[in-house]
Amino acid sequence: MKILMVFQTSPYPPDLGPAKRNTPFFLENLKRHDVSVLSIGTPEEERKFREKYSARCKRIVFVDNARPRIFNLLLRVWNLITGHNSTRWLYNRRFARVLQQLTSSEEFDLIHCCTPLFGYYQLPKNVPLVGDAHNVAYDFFLRMYQQSKSPLAKPYLYMDYLHMKREEPAITDKFDVVLATTEVDKEKFRHLLPQKRVEVIPNGVDSMFFEPQSIPEEPKTMVFTGLMNYQPNHQGITYFLDKIFPLILEREPDARIWVVGALPPKSLQRRANHRVKVTGWVDDIRPYFARGQVFVIPLLVGGGIRGKALEAMAMKRTIVTTALGCEGIDLKHEHSALFADTPEDFAAAVVRLFNDAGLRRRLTQEAFQNLIKGYSWEANGAALDRVYQSLAVPVSGKSDRGSALRRIQSGIEPNRL
Repeated sequence: MKILMVFQTSPYPPDLGPAKRNTPFFLENLKRHDVSVLSIGTPEEERKFREKYSARCKRIVFVDNARPRIFNLLLRVWNLITGHNSTRWLYNRRFARVLQQLTSSEEFDLIHCCTPLFGYYQLPKNVPLVGDAHNVAYDFFLRMYQQSKSPLAKPYLYMDYLHMKREEPAITDKFDVVLATTEVDKEKFRHLLPQKRVEVIPNGVDSMFFEPQSIPEEPKTMVFTGLMNYQPNHQGITYFLDKIFPLILEREPDARIWVVGALPPKSLQRRANHRVKVTGWVDDIRPYFARGQVFVIPLLVGGGIRGKALEAMAMKRTIVTTALGCEGIDLKHEHSALFADTPEDFAAAVVRLFNDAGLRRRLTQEAFQNLIKGYSWEANGAALDRVYQSLAVPVSGKSDRGSALRRIQSGIEPNRL
Protein backbone atom coordinates (compact mmCIF):
# COMPACT_ATOMS: atom_id res chain seq x y z
CA MET A 1 0.00 0.00 0.00
CA LYS A 2 1.01 3.61 -0.58
CA ILE A 3 0.76 5.21 2.86
CA LEU A 4 1.22 8.79 3.98
CA MET A 5 2.21 9.11 7.64
CA VAL A 6 1.63 12.54 9.16
CA PHE A 7 3.65 13.37 12.31
CA GLN A 8 3.25 16.13 14.90
CA THR A 9 6.97 15.87 15.77
CA SER A 10 9.88 14.38 13.87
CA PRO A 11 9.91 10.58 14.23
CA TYR A 12 13.71 10.65 14.46
CA PRO A 13 15.49 10.59 16.77
CA PRO A 14 12.86 8.74 18.86
CA ASP A 15 13.67 10.52 22.12
CA LEU A 16 10.49 12.58 22.69
CA GLY A 17 7.25 11.16 24.05
CA PRO A 18 5.18 10.97 20.81
CA ALA A 19 8.10 9.56 18.80
CA LYS A 20 8.42 6.57 21.14
CA ARG A 21 5.13 5.31 19.69
CA ASN A 22 5.25 6.95 16.26
CA THR A 23 8.72 5.74 15.29
CA PRO A 24 8.11 2.01 15.88
CA PHE A 25 4.91 2.19 13.82
CA PHE A 26 6.83 4.01 11.09
CA LEU A 27 9.53 1.31 11.09
CA GLU A 28 6.95 -1.48 11.04
CA ASN A 29 5.23 0.19 8.08
CA LEU A 30 8.53 0.42 6.19
CA LYS A 31 8.68 -3.38 6.30
CA ARG A 32 5.38 -3.74 4.46
CA HIS A 33 4.46 -0.59 2.54
CA ASP A 34 5.61 2.36 0.44
CA VAL A 35 5.74 5.10 3.06
CA SER A 36 5.78 8.86 2.52
CA VAL A 37 6.31 11.22 5.47
CA LEU A 38 4.86 14.65 6.25
CA SER A 39 6.08 16.01 9.57
CA ILE A 40 6.27 19.16 11.63
CA GLY A 41 9.93 19.72 12.43
CA THR A 42 12.91 22.03 12.26
CA PRO A 43 15.40 22.07 9.36
CA GLU A 44 17.90 20.29 11.61
CA GLU A 45 15.38 17.57 12.45
CA GLU A 46 14.64 17.20 8.75
CA ARG A 47 18.35 16.85 7.97
CA LYS A 48 18.78 14.09 10.56
CA PHE A 49 15.68 12.27 9.35
CA ARG A 50 16.76 12.40 5.71
CA GLU A 51 20.22 11.11 6.56
CA LYS A 52 18.63 8.13 8.29
CA TYR A 53 15.65 7.29 6.07
CA SER A 54 15.79 9.04 2.68
CA ALA A 55 16.73 5.79 0.96
CA ARG A 56 13.73 3.98 2.46
CA CYS A 57 10.97 6.61 2.17
CA LYS A 58 9.22 7.40 -1.06
CA ARG A 59 8.73 11.07 -0.18
CA ILE A 60 9.77 13.25 2.78
CA VAL A 61 8.31 16.70 3.53
CA PHE A 62 8.96 18.71 6.70
CA VAL A 63 7.26 21.96 7.73
CA ASP A 64 8.90 24.16 10.36
CA ASN A 65 6.23 25.23 12.85
CA ALA A 66 8.62 27.16 15.11
CA ARG A 67 7.17 30.41 16.45
CA PRO A 68 8.37 33.05 18.92
CA ARG A 69 7.41 32.23 22.49
CA ILE A 70 5.33 35.40 22.82
CA PHE A 71 3.40 34.42 19.68
CA ASN A 72 2.58 31.01 21.17
CA LEU A 73 1.39 32.69 24.36
CA LEU A 74 -0.83 35.10 22.42
CA LEU A 75 -2.11 32.20 20.32
CA ARG A 76 -3.16 30.33 23.47
CA VAL A 77 -5.04 33.40 24.69
CA TRP A 78 -6.67 33.88 21.28
CA ASN A 79 -7.76 30.24 21.13
CA LEU A 80 -9.28 30.53 24.59
CA ILE A 81 -11.31 33.66 23.90
CA THR A 82 -12.47 32.37 20.50
CA GLY A 83 -13.70 29.10 21.97
CA HIS A 84 -10.90 26.76 20.91
CA ASN A 85 -8.72 24.38 22.90
CA SER A 86 -5.00 25.11 23.30
CA THR A 87 -4.11 22.08 21.16
CA ARG A 88 -5.17 24.14 18.16
CA TRP A 89 -1.60 25.51 18.18
CA LEU A 90 -0.95 22.51 15.94
CA TYR A 91 -2.86 24.22 13.13
CA ASN A 92 -0.54 26.07 10.75
CA ARG A 93 -1.61 27.56 7.42
CA ARG A 94 1.62 26.62 5.70
CA PHE A 95 1.27 23.03 6.87
CA ALA A 96 -2.34 23.05 5.62
CA ARG A 97 -1.18 24.16 2.16
CA VAL A 98 1.56 21.54 2.05
CA LEU A 99 -0.86 18.80 3.14
CA GLN A 100 -3.34 19.82 0.45
CA GLN A 101 -0.66 19.97 -2.25
CA LEU A 102 0.78 16.62 -1.26
CA THR A 103 -2.53 14.77 -1.21
CA SER A 104 -3.64 16.43 -4.46
CA SER A 105 -0.45 15.61 -6.38
CA GLU A 106 -0.20 11.97 -5.32
CA GLU A 107 -2.74 9.21 -4.73
CA PHE A 108 -2.36 7.41 -1.42
CA ASP A 109 -4.11 4.22 -0.41
CA LEU A 110 -4.29 5.34 3.23
CA ILE A 111 -3.30 8.28 5.44
CA HIS A 112 -2.09 7.56 8.98
CA CYS A 113 -2.21 10.63 11.23
CA CYS A 114 -0.10 10.19 14.36
CA THR A 115 -2.60 12.20 16.38
CA PRO A 116 -6.32 12.84 15.79
CA LEU A 117 -5.50 16.52 16.37
CA PHE A 118 -4.69 16.61 12.67
CA GLY A 119 -8.45 16.59 12.34
CA TYR A 120 -8.13 20.38 12.68
CA TYR A 121 -7.00 20.27 9.04
CA GLN A 122 -9.03 19.67 5.91
CA LEU A 123 -8.29 16.01 5.25
CA PRO A 124 -9.04 14.18 1.99
CA LYS A 125 -12.48 12.55 1.91
CA ASN A 126 -11.61 9.95 -0.71
CA VAL A 127 -8.80 8.21 1.21
CA PRO A 128 -9.15 5.97 4.30
CA LEU A 129 -7.95 7.84 7.41
CA VAL A 130 -6.43 6.33 10.55
CA GLY A 131 -5.96 8.52 13.63
CA ASP A 132 -3.61 7.29 16.35
CA ALA A 133 -4.72 8.65 19.72
CA HIS A 134 -1.97 8.49 22.34
CA ASN A 135 -4.61 9.46 24.88
CA VAL A 136 -8.11 10.90 25.13
CA ALA A 137 -7.46 14.63 25.00
CA TYR A 138 -10.52 15.92 26.86
CA ASP A 139 -9.89 13.46 29.69
CA PHE A 140 -6.27 14.59 29.89
CA PHE A 141 -7.35 18.22 30.28
CA LEU A 142 -9.97 17.29 32.85
CA ARG A 143 -7.32 15.57 34.97
CA MET A 144 -5.02 18.57 34.61
CA TYR A 145 -7.80 20.81 35.89
CA GLN A 146 -8.62 18.50 38.79
CA GLN A 147 -4.99 18.29 39.92
CA SER A 148 -4.17 21.99 39.56
CA LYS A 149 -3.78 23.98 42.76
CA SER A 150 -3.14 27.33 41.07
CA PRO A 151 -5.99 29.86 41.40
CA LEU A 152 -4.88 31.37 38.07
CA ALA A 153 -4.30 28.17 36.11
CA LYS A 154 -7.38 26.32 37.32
CA PRO A 155 -10.02 28.47 35.51
CA TYR A 156 -7.92 28.40 32.33
CA LEU A 157 -7.57 24.61 32.49
CA TYR A 158 -11.30 24.20 33.05
CA MET A 159 -12.11 26.29 29.98
CA ASP A 160 -9.50 24.34 28.01
CA TYR A 161 -11.19 21.11 29.08
CA LEU A 162 -14.65 22.35 28.06
CA HIS A 163 -13.38 23.47 24.64
CA MET A 164 -11.61 20.15 24.10
CA LYS A 165 -14.65 18.11 25.08
CA ARG A 166 -16.65 20.02 22.46
CA GLU A 167 -13.97 19.90 19.73
CA GLU A 168 -12.62 16.38 20.16
CA PRO A 169 -15.67 14.51 18.81
CA ALA A 170 -15.72 16.67 15.67
CA ILE A 171 -12.04 16.30 14.79
CA THR A 172 -11.92 12.61 15.76
CA ASP A 173 -14.97 11.79 13.67
CA LYS A 174 -12.99 12.59 10.52
CA PHE A 175 -11.12 9.30 10.86
CA ASP A 176 -12.36 5.96 9.61
CA VAL A 177 -10.53 4.17 12.44
CA VAL A 178 -9.21 5.58 15.70
CA LEU A 179 -6.39 3.74 17.46
CA ALA A 180 -6.41 3.75 21.27
CA THR A 181 -3.61 2.53 23.52
CA THR A 182 -5.84 1.03 26.23
CA GLU A 183 -9.31 -0.44 26.67
CA VAL A 184 -10.03 2.41 29.09
CA ASP A 185 -9.35 4.97 26.36
CA LYS A 186 -11.38 2.94 23.87
CA GLU A 187 -14.45 3.13 26.08
CA LYS A 188 -14.02 6.88 26.49
CA PHE A 189 -13.88 7.31 22.71
CA ARG A 190 -16.96 5.09 22.31
CA HIS A 191 -18.75 7.33 24.79
CA LEU A 192 -17.87 10.37 22.65
CA LEU A 193 -18.61 8.69 19.31
CA PRO A 194 -20.73 5.54 19.78
CA GLN A 195 -20.59 4.58 16.08
CA LYS A 196 -16.88 5.15 15.62
CA ARG A 197 -14.62 2.18 14.97
CA VAL A 198 -11.93 2.15 17.69
CA GLU A 199 -9.13 -0.41 17.79
CA VAL A 200 -6.76 -0.93 20.72
CA ILE A 201 -3.07 -1.26 19.90
CA PRO A 202 -0.96 -0.72 23.04
CA ASN A 203 2.45 0.85 23.20
CA GLY A 204 5.33 -1.57 22.91
CA VAL A 205 9.01 -1.87 23.58
CA ASP A 206 12.04 -3.43 21.93
CA SER A 207 12.99 -5.91 24.64
CA MET A 208 16.27 -6.73 22.88
CA PHE A 209 17.34 -3.07 22.95
CA PHE A 210 16.56 -2.82 26.65
CA GLU A 211 18.42 -5.96 27.71
CA PRO A 212 20.05 -5.53 31.15
CA GLN A 213 23.33 -3.64 31.04
CA SER A 214 26.66 -4.64 32.58
CA ILE A 215 26.31 -1.78 35.05
CA PRO A 216 25.87 -2.54 38.76
CA GLU A 217 22.90 -1.27 40.71
CA GLU A 218 23.57 1.70 42.95
CA PRO A 219 22.14 1.01 46.42
CA LYS A 220 19.26 3.19 47.59
CA THR A 221 18.91 4.72 44.12
CA MET A 222 15.74 5.58 42.22
CA VAL A 223 15.20 6.63 38.61
CA PHE A 224 12.50 8.69 36.90
CA THR A 225 12.52 9.31 33.13
CA GLY A 226 10.54 11.35 30.63
CA LEU A 227 10.33 14.56 28.66
CA MET A 228 10.59 17.00 31.54
CA ASN A 229 8.78 19.98 30.04
CA TYR A 230 5.72 17.74 29.50
CA GLN A 231 3.37 18.91 32.22
CA PRO A 232 2.41 15.48 33.69
CA ASN A 233 6.10 14.52 34.04
CA HIS A 234 7.06 17.88 35.55
CA GLN A 235 4.11 17.79 37.93
CA GLY A 236 4.81 14.18 38.89
CA ILE A 237 8.48 14.64 39.74
CA THR A 238 7.69 17.88 41.61
CA TYR A 239 5.11 16.00 43.67
CA PHE A 240 7.70 13.29 44.34
CA LEU A 241 10.42 15.73 45.44
CA ASP A 242 8.04 17.80 47.59
CA LYS A 243 5.93 15.10 49.25
CA ILE A 244 7.54 11.68 48.90
CA PHE A 245 11.32 12.08 48.83
CA PRO A 246 11.53 13.76 52.28
CA LEU A 247 9.72 10.76 53.79
CA ILE A 248 12.16 8.37 52.12
CA LEU A 249 15.15 10.35 53.40
CA GLU A 250 13.82 10.14 56.96
CA ARG A 251 14.26 6.34 56.79
CA GLU A 252 17.04 6.08 54.21
CA PRO A 253 19.32 9.15 54.48
CA ASP A 254 21.58 7.89 51.66
CA ALA A 255 18.75 7.61 49.12
CA ARG A 256 19.02 9.52 45.86
CA ILE A 257 17.19 9.84 42.56
CA TRP A 258 18.22 10.27 38.93
CA VAL A 259 15.80 12.50 36.99
CA VAL A 260 16.56 11.69 33.35
CA GLY A 261 15.05 13.40 30.34
CA ALA A 262 15.21 16.30 27.94
CA LEU A 263 14.19 19.91 28.59
CA PRO A 264 14.01 20.07 32.40
CA PRO A 265 12.54 23.45 33.44
CA LYS A 266 14.81 25.80 35.37
CA SER A 267 12.69 25.22 38.47
CA LEU A 268 13.65 21.54 38.31
CA GLN A 269 17.28 22.19 37.47
CA ARG A 270 17.58 24.38 40.58
CA ARG A 271 16.64 21.38 42.73
CA ALA A 272 19.63 19.35 41.60
CA ASN A 273 22.06 18.38 44.36
CA HIS A 274 24.02 15.34 45.56
CA ARG A 275 20.71 13.56 46.25
CA VAL A 276 18.79 14.73 43.17
CA LYS A 277 20.61 14.26 39.85
CA VAL A 278 18.98 16.11 36.93
CA THR A 279 20.63 15.04 33.68
CA GLY A 280 18.74 16.75 30.89
CA TRP A 281 18.86 15.00 27.51
CA VAL A 282 21.06 11.88 27.33
CA ASP A 283 22.30 9.87 24.34
CA ASP A 284 21.39 6.53 25.91
CA ILE A 285 18.87 6.08 28.68
CA ARG A 286 19.74 2.47 29.45
CA PRO A 287 22.70 3.07 31.79
CA TYR A 288 20.49 5.20 34.01
CA PHE A 289 17.82 2.51 34.22
CA ALA A 290 20.56 0.04 35.14
CA ARG A 291 21.79 2.16 38.05
CA GLY A 292 18.48 2.29 39.84
CA GLN A 293 17.16 -0.25 42.29
CA VAL A 294 13.68 1.25 41.97
CA PHE A 295 11.92 2.98 39.08
CA VAL A 296 9.35 5.51 40.31
CA ILE A 297 6.26 6.70 38.40
CA PRO A 298 4.60 9.28 40.68
CA LEU A 299 2.24 10.61 37.99
CA LEU A 300 -0.99 12.34 38.92
CA VAL A 301 -2.17 13.23 35.39
CA GLY A 302 -1.97 11.55 32.01
CA GLY A 303 -3.59 9.17 29.59
CA GLY A 304 -2.73 6.26 27.36
CA ILE A 305 0.12 3.87 28.13
CA ARG A 306 3.30 5.16 29.77
CA GLY A 307 6.27 4.14 27.65
CA LYS A 308 8.55 4.68 30.62
CA ALA A 309 6.83 1.85 32.48
CA LEU A 310 7.37 -0.57 29.57
CA GLU A 311 11.04 0.44 29.37
CA ALA A 312 11.47 -0.22 33.09
CA MET A 313 9.83 -3.62 32.68
CA ALA A 314 12.21 -4.43 29.81
CA MET A 315 15.22 -3.35 31.90
CA LYS A 316 13.97 -5.44 34.84
CA ARG A 317 13.73 -2.48 37.17
CA THR A 318 11.23 -2.73 40.02
CA ILE A 319 8.37 -0.25 39.66
CA VAL A 320 6.61 1.81 42.30
CA THR A 321 3.74 3.72 40.74
CA THR A 322 0.54 5.56 41.35
CA ALA A 323 -2.54 3.84 39.94
CA LEU A 324 -2.61 6.40 37.12
CA GLY A 325 1.09 5.95 36.38
CA CYS A 326 0.58 2.45 34.95
CA GLU A 327 -3.03 2.71 33.82
CA GLY A 328 -3.72 0.27 31.01
CA ILE A 329 -0.60 -1.84 31.59
CA ASP A 330 -0.72 -5.44 32.82
CA LEU A 331 0.83 -4.79 36.23
CA LYS A 332 -0.71 -5.81 39.53
CA HIS A 333 0.06 -4.67 43.05
CA GLU A 334 2.34 -7.07 44.96
CA HIS A 335 2.46 -9.31 41.88
CA SER A 336 4.52 -7.38 39.32
CA ALA A 337 4.84 -3.89 40.85
CA LEU A 338 3.94 -1.90 43.94
CA PHE A 339 1.14 0.68 43.73
CA ALA A 340 0.77 3.62 46.10
CA ASP A 341 -1.43 6.70 45.86
CA THR A 342 -0.42 8.60 48.99
CA PRO A 343 3.04 10.03 49.76
CA GLU A 344 3.31 7.85 52.86
CA ASP A 345 2.47 4.63 51.04
CA PHE A 346 4.72 5.52 48.11
CA ALA A 347 7.70 6.22 50.38
CA ALA A 348 7.09 3.02 52.36
CA ALA A 349 6.99 0.97 49.14
CA VAL A 350 10.31 2.41 47.94
CA VAL A 351 12.02 1.77 51.28
CA ARG A 352 10.63 -1.75 51.36
CA LEU A 353 12.15 -2.49 47.95
CA PHE A 354 15.49 -0.98 48.90
CA ASN A 355 15.77 -3.58 51.64
CA ASP A 356 14.29 -6.67 49.99
CA ALA A 357 16.30 -7.95 47.02
CA GLY A 358 14.13 -11.06 46.77
CA LEU A 359 10.98 -9.00 46.36
CA ARG A 360 12.68 -6.89 43.69
CA ARG A 361 13.64 -10.01 41.73
CA ARG A 362 10.18 -11.54 41.98
CA LEU A 363 8.36 -8.40 40.84
CA THR A 364 10.72 -7.66 37.96
CA GLN A 365 10.60 -11.23 36.61
CA GLU A 366 6.82 -11.25 36.60
CA ALA A 367 6.66 -7.80 34.97
CA PHE A 368 9.16 -8.87 32.31
CA GLN A 369 7.09 -11.94 31.43
CA ASN A 370 4.00 -9.72 31.07
CA LEU A 371 5.98 -7.46 28.76
CA ILE A 372 7.11 -10.29 26.48
CA LYS A 373 3.56 -11.63 26.19
CA GLY A 374 1.75 -8.38 25.48
CA TYR A 375 3.93 -5.47 24.39
CA SER A 376 6.00 -6.40 21.35
CA TRP A 377 6.32 -3.78 18.60
CA GLU A 378 6.46 -6.59 16.03
CA ALA A 379 3.04 -7.84 17.17
CA ASN A 380 1.72 -4.29 17.30
CA GLY A 381 2.97 -3.65 13.77
CA ALA A 382 1.11 -6.73 12.54
CA ALA A 383 -2.05 -5.55 14.33
CA LEU A 384 -1.72 -2.14 12.70
CA ASP A 385 -1.34 -3.76 9.30
CA ARG A 386 -4.54 -5.75 9.87
CA VAL A 387 -6.34 -2.45 10.46
CA TYR A 388 -4.91 -1.09 7.21
CA GLN A 389 -5.91 -4.19 5.26
CA SER A 390 -9.45 -4.02 6.62
CA LEU A 391 -9.75 -0.57 5.04
CA ALA A 392 -8.43 -1.71 1.67
CA VAL A 393 -11.86 -2.83 0.48
CA PRO A 394 -12.17 -2.57 -3.32
CA VAL A 395 -15.00 -0.30 -4.37
CA SER A 396 -15.85 1.22 -7.70
CA GLY A 397 -14.47 4.68 -8.22
CA LYS A 398 -11.63 6.31 -6.31
CA SER A 399 -13.74 9.37 -5.51
CA ASP A 400 -16.29 7.51 -3.37
CA ARG A 401 -13.86 5.15 -1.69
CA GLY A 402 -13.80 6.82 1.73
CA SER A 403 -17.58 7.08 2.09
CA ALA A 404 -18.08 3.50 0.89
CA LEU A 405 -15.62 2.24 3.45
CA ARG A 406 -17.32 4.12 6.22
CA ARG A 407 -20.71 2.72 5.27
CA ILE A 408 -19.25 -0.80 5.30
CA GLN A 409 -17.74 -0.27 8.76
CA SER A 410 -20.53 1.42 10.64
CA GLY A 411 -23.65 1.37 8.53
CA ILE A 412 -23.83 5.17 8.55
CA GLU A 413 -22.11 8.09 6.92
CA PRO A 414 -20.26 10.03 9.66
CA ASN A 415 -20.33 13.82 9.50
CA ARG A 416 -17.08 15.48 8.45
CA LEU A 417 -16.02 19.03 9.11
